Amino acid sequence: MNFNDAGRELKDGGVVLYPKLFFIELRHGGEINYDLYARGKVTYIDNCDTYLMSLPVIDDMVEAVGYSEWFMNYYYKIPNMDLCNGLKPIQSDSDV
Repeated sequence: MNFNDAGRELKDGGVVLYPKLFFIELRHGGEINYDLYARGKVTYIDNCDTYLMSLPVIDDMVEAVGYSEWFMNYYYKIPNMDLCNGLKPIQSDSDV
């Protein structure tokens, strides 16, 4: 098979999209105190598709683990950074 940089198979002049999958380590129910997340739970969500990830998908994931609040703040941590410097808010689909 011949693939381009985006993970798409090149086939007879057509392009077939193959998903790029990843997992999310969802930490919830705890507190952030400077560089420590304490007293929370961790839920792993597998087979997340890079091409389909959006803020409504994250809303669905959070609802699936038992939260139904109308307003919730989401954050992601930049890999290899600590919480005090690497925690960034998710406010729109462009942040996902």
